[in-house]
Amino acid sequence: MVRSCLALPLSGVLATLLCGCDQSSGPSTSGSGGSDIAVCPGEGDRYIDHKCNHDPTHRVCAQLLDSQGQPLKWGPKGDFWKITGQEEFKWDADIRANHGDSWCICMWATANMITEVGCDNVHLRCDSTDLKWVLKSYSDGGVDLAPAKKCLQKKCPSAAASLLQEADDSNATSRPSSLLHRGGGRRSVSALTIA
Repeated sequence: MVRSCLALPLSGVLATLLCGCDQSSGPSTSGSGGSDIAVCPGEGDRYIDHKCNHDPTHRVCAQLLDSQGQPLKWGPKGDFWKITGQEEFKWDADIRANHGDSWCICMWATANMITEVGCDNVHLRCDSTDLKWVLKSYSDGGVDLAPAKKCLQKKCPSAAASLLQEADDSNATSRPSSLLHRGGGRRSVSALTIA
């Protein structure tokens, strides 16, 4: 089933239909480094391997159904579809048909949901989310991803810390630099550059 991306106003938060969005201002999709993530259980066949690492935006695996296969509550405001104003588009039957409870959702929808209901009320699967991609992205669909990144660091502390340390290590390089100093001669220094 193909879905398009809808934008629906919701209490000051942009609610989004989570399929077909291609509005990213993040890293290039080639070589994402997220190929080692787990399957998002319930994700459809739009991604042959059922992983959230194929397009620029659907990088977060969110649990949308409870253990009985019913829409999972995301705090006092209701389930995912109610909060996002997508009750008439509910694809819970598709998730159940795939023998799971989760779906790959847009990073910008994730950030908006966290802003709307709070980090403690969102249900994210750390092992099935492309943490490396999300943590190195700044925005998606014009939405600041800071809330999503902060929440993922809280919910997935060891994996996020490891990836952030890896990023720090790869961004810090030591290289010699030749500078002119007051006396007119050259002085060689070693500069630590952090991108």
